[in-house]
Amino acid sequence: MTGQIPDKVIFNGDVFDLVGVKGEGLFEPFDFGLVPISPHTANWRGFVSTYEVSEGILLLKELEVSIKDEDQSYPEINGIQPESRKENLVHLDYKKINLKTMYTGTLLIAKDFIDSMYVHMGFQSPLSFEIILELEFKEGKLINQENVSDLIKEYREKGYSDGKLGPQDDDYMKWIERTFSLDYEI
Repeated sequence: MTGQIPDKVIFNGDVFDLVGVKGEGLFEPFDFGLVPISPHTANWRGFVSTYEVSEGILLLKELEVSIKDEDQSYPEINGIQPESRKENLVHLDYKKINLKTMYTGTLLIAKDFIDSMYVHMGFQSPLSFEIILELEFKEGKLINQENVSDLIKEYREKGYSDGKLGPQDDDYMKWIERTFSLDYEI
C-alpha cells in the first residue's frame, strides 16, 4: 500500500493537509456527475481537492479528478471548464472554482509533518504533525478555530494511538480501514 495524497486547505495564507473530517457537506466529484477512478496507488479515491477559507467562508478552490477515458463533454463547476489531459485515464483539473460549501462540522488541518512518523498506508495521522488546527463550520461559515497542537503533542509524548500508526491487537483489517478514514476524535 501507499500513503495517500491528502486534500489541502488554505487557511490564513498557509497550506495545510486535511487530516480529519467530522461533519457533512464537503464536495466530491459525484456531486458534479463525475465518477473518479484511481490513477495510481497514492490516490485510491481518484481525486484530490483544495479548499480555502476566504473571508470566513469555506470554498472548494480546486479539484483534480481522474475518470474513465470516454468521449464526453466535461461538466463545468461554478462556471469553470476543466483543463484535461489524456493518458490511460482522463485527468481533469478544475482551477479557481471558488465554490462555497455548505459544510457543517469540524475539519482537522495540519502542517509541518514529522518525517519519522510516516506510515506507508492511507492518510497520515494527525499525531504525525507539529501544527494542528481544528476549524468549526456551520453551513460553510467558519464559527470557531482552535490550535490543538499542544494537545496532540501531549498525546504523542504519552504514546497515544489513533489507530493509524500501526495495527493494534494484530487486527490488520481494522488498521487498513482506519488509515483510509479521515474520521477523528480528540
